[in-house]
This record gives sequence, structure tokens and C-alpha cells, in this order.
Amino acid sequence: MRETLFCLRYLFVLGWRLDRRRLIVGAGLLVLAALATPVVAVSLGRLVDGVTAGEPNAAVRWAVLAAVALGAELTLDNFAHIYYFELSELTDEQLNRDLIRLVNGTSRLDRRDTPAFADQIDLLRQDVMQMRMTVQSGLQLGAIAAQVLFTAVLLATLSPVLLLLPLVGLVPVFLGRRAEQVLQATREEQSPTTRSIRHLRLLTTNPASHKEIQIAGSAAYFVAQQDRLLGAYGSAMRRAQRRHTSLVVVGQLIFAVIYVGSVLWVYAMARRGEASVGDVVLVVSLATQVGAQMAGGLDLLGVIHRSAAGLRRFLALERETAAAAGPAPDGPPPAAIGDGIRLESIGFTYPGARTETLRDIDLHLPAGRSVALVGENGAGKSTLIALLLGLYAPTRGRLLIDGVDLAGVAPEEWRTRVAALFQDFAKVELSLQHSVGIGHLPEVESREAVRVAVDRAGASVLADQLGDPDALLGNGYGDGQDLSGGQWQRIGFARTLMRTRPMLLALDEPASALDALAEQRLVDAYQAMAKEVAISVGGVTLFVTHRLSTVRLADSVVVLHGGRIVEQGTHDALITLDGQYAELYASQARAYAD
Repeated sequence: MRETLFCLRYLFVLGWRLDRRRLIVGAGLLVLAALATPVVAVSLGRLVDGVTAGEPNAAVRWAVLAAVALGAELTLDNFAHIYYFELSELTDEQLNRDLIRLVNGTSRLDRRDTPAFADQIDLLRQDVMQMRMTVQSGLQLGAIAAQVLFTAVLLATLSPVLLLLPLVGLVPVFLGRRAEQVLQATREEQSPTTRSIRHLRLLTTNPASHKEIQIAGSAAYFVAQQDRLLGAYGSAMRRAQRRHTSLVVVGQLIFAVIYVGSVLWVYAMARRGEASVGDVVLVVSLATQVGAQMAGGLDLLGVIHRSAAGLRRFLALERETAAAAGPAPDGPPPAAIGDGIRLESIGFTYPGARTETLRDIDLHLPAGRSVALVGENGAGKSTLIALLLGLYAPTRGRLLIDGVDLAGVAPEEWRTRVAALFQDFAKVELSLQHSVGIGHLPEVESREAVRVAVDRAGASVLADQLGDPDALLGNGYGDGQDLSGGQWQRIGFARTLMRTRPMLLALDEPASALDALAEQRLVDAYQAMAKEVAISVGGVTLFVTHRLSTVRLADSVVVLHGGRIVEQGTHDALITLDGQYAELYASQARAYAD
């Protein structure tokens, strides 16, 4: 019960802060509608007494009151719905904003790159949807509590023994709460399974996957995998549901016994002349209402209890985020780079991993130079770029920007001085203006800045085809222009080029989705950008590529293998060395020649 009260208090305080008028009016209308229900029972009882006593005037008055109370019960609830529905919308919007803030609340990606965090966020997305319903459920539960209290007073006026009815009505409430705990625990245990099921559904319904699924004939395989997961999930939930049902049935049976006993008790009172026929009608009506109140309250408590567990997870994430953020460094980055970027004995291990991804990295990236990172998949190239961009902190060693230790620089400040395009770049389905413009927020609305970035990225033909900078890209949520992989990559590169004076320009497989002609255009744009970066702020350009023909454009080449630097130097020097780089270059040359 403590968890339930905590959840209600939190959400009502939030509702008060968001819109106290809707909260007060919605709650008031619900309580008035709830109190009208027992009034109907009282009116019917007195109506029967008026008829049996031969008092038509009294009977008419009670009949009118019953009609008015019944009308109030039906209409006030509908008016209340308008207010608490709007309040639920506001609560949902606020909680989603808070969730976005918490997911992005730390300056590093360390916590976000773990399966446990993915499971936690997956549950929280469902919890936020549930908490939206809890606002109205809490208001309805408060109205039911007022209704039960009024009913108890009415029953006590007839006989204190009848107070057993609402008191025993608490038994199914407590057993129902225990039943909900069983279901909630099972849902949490099955979170990895539900996440896998959703992933398979997304994979098999995503248009981007259809071609491969059709060619491979793998639809039946994915359906079988989903059926297996659904079977495991269903089996676990059925076991939990059986325990849930057993607890609920026991509680309802106990209440049913007391319900029948209460009716028999007032019937015996009537036979002894201690109660009227109207009193019997009143008790039967109120007892029926108590049953409905307890059943409704039980359902509402289930909703609130599930939300309470979700709210605890939400607040736990808030605490974890605050703890992970800790005292953030607040030093400024250097205004320009004279010496370059140095990595001294850098090592890095991903959270939860047992082995280092990068080890003993000693590297100097001279100011104003372009450097290519080369190596097989898994060599650590993308991880090294992420460290340089400040997305991760080194597990050991130092990363110096012109002599300034990056560990003492505010991550947000450093990121304003870098620009990057990743291999798994984001397909931002907004207007062309905003999809590109968010690369540099101070100029997100500048038509000129966006057009310059688009032209430099070689996406001017696409922009001309769209015609309007406000044209929607993608059709994920609107009737926009669907783009090819290469077109999306050019949009991503234009977004990168919105920052015209970065100290570090990092490109991770920038031409992976482009054809040969488009790749050459991107290389030309890359060379022009690298020169500007070098001249303006002495910036370093770093790029990862498997196309070694592009590597020749770099001033120097760094070869990674197994998380270590095994070779570095100019293209010609490494060819002369006849080591791993020379072997990679020769194998690609033979492939092109063949």
C-alpha cells in the first residue's frame, strides 16, 4: 500500500504543478458523481417506504431525488473525463520529456551501451504509457474511497454489524495487490524476451528488410523464432496468471460470504420490526454497490500498483543518471590547436567487458593534418574516434588537446568544437532545413548556412529535386520524400559540414553507402573541408575507411590491429615497409585488377 500511496502522491503533485485547475475540477466532479450513487440507493429505499406506507407525496419526492441523483451520476462523470483526460495528456508529455532528458542525461555513452540499460529503457517506455492512465485511475480511486466512506456511514446508521461489509471488502483489495505483484515481477523477468519479440516484429515488418527476407526465404524462420519466444513468454505469464487468479478468487469469495450475510442480517432485522422494507432495499442496493466499488477499486489499484513499480524504476534512473553525471569537468577547450592531439598510454574497456578494446595507444595527431585509420573490422577504429570525440572517457591514460587534458574539459564544450559523420549515421526524418541544420543549432533556421552545407556535401542535386527546404525527408511519420542510402549519407555529411571551424573532423566510413561517382564528390568535399579546418583553427581531420584508394589522400596513416597501433606513417612509407598496410593495399589492388 505504501508503494501505491507514493505513486499517487507523486503523480498528483505533478498534476498540481502542471494544471491545478484541471486537477481540482476533475477530482471534484468525480467525487460528486460517486456520492450520487449511494444517494440513489437511499432514495429508492425511502421511495419503497413511502409506497408501502401509503404516502404518495413522499414517494414522489424521493422518486424525483433518485432521478436527479442518477442523472448527476451519469453526467458529472462524463464532464470529469474531459478534465482528467487533458491532465493525463499533460502528464504523459512531461514524463516523456523527462525520459528523454534522463536517457541523454550523462555526457558519456558508457551506461547507454549495455543490454541492461536497453532493457531498463524498454520497460520505462511502457511505464510512461501506464502512468498516463494512472492519473485518471488515481482520481477515480479517490472518488471510490469517498463513495465507500459514505456507504459505510449509511450502513452504520442501520446497524454497526453491517460495517463488516466494507471492512471485509478490503480483503480482496489486499489479495489483489499481492496478485498484481506476482504479475509485475514476471513481466520484469520477461523483459529481455519481450524486447527480442519486438525486435523480430520490427525486423520482419520494416520495408528495408523485405528484399533480403524474400530472397533468403527466411520469413518462416523469423516467424518460428518469434513463436518460440512467444511460447516462453506465454508459459511464464500463464503461471503467473494462475497465481493471480487464485488470489483474486479467494478474496472475492470471502467478500461474497459477507455480502450474503449482510442481506440476511437486515432481513432478520425487518422481521423483528427493527428495519423497514425500504431499509432492506437500501442494504441490498448498498451491498451491491460495495461489491462494484471493491471490484472497481481492485482494478484501479492494479493499474496504480503497476505504475508504482514503473515510477520506482523511473526515479531509480533519475538517481543513477545524477550519480553517473557526478561533478562534471568545467574547463574550456583551447581556442585553437598549435601542437595537435596526443594520446598517451590510452586503454579502454567497454562496460561489462573483460578485455580491453584499445590498449597502450600512443599517438600524435599533428595540428592541421589529416590522418586515416586503417584496420580490419573490430580493430578498434570506431572506438578510438569515439574517445577522441569525448563520447567515452579512457579507462586509463591521457588524451591531450594541445596540451590540455580532455578529462578536465567540459564534454559539452568540447563537442561544440568537433564535427563527425558516423558509419551508422542517423536518418533524421525532418525537413531538409532541420535535418541538416541541427548539425549546428545556432544556425538551424539559417537558409543560407544550410544551403552552403548541402552544396559542399554534394547534395545540391537532391536539394533542387526537393525544391523546398521545408520538404519532409523520409516517410516514417508523414508523406515525405524517401531517400536512398547514399542520399541519406550525403544529408548526414551536410549536417556534419554545418560546423565550419571544428578542431576535430571525424569521418567513420564516410563513403560506405555511396557509388563511385558520389564517393569522388564526397572525397573532394572532404579534402576542401580538411584544408579549411587546418587553416582556420589548426584542426585535425581523422577518417576511417576500408577503401585504401581514399587513404592515399591522408597526410599519414595509422594501422590498428587487435586494439593496438601496429604501423603508422605516410602511405609511401608504409608501402616501402611492406608490412600489414602494404599487404592490405596489395590485396585490394589485386581485387580491382581482377
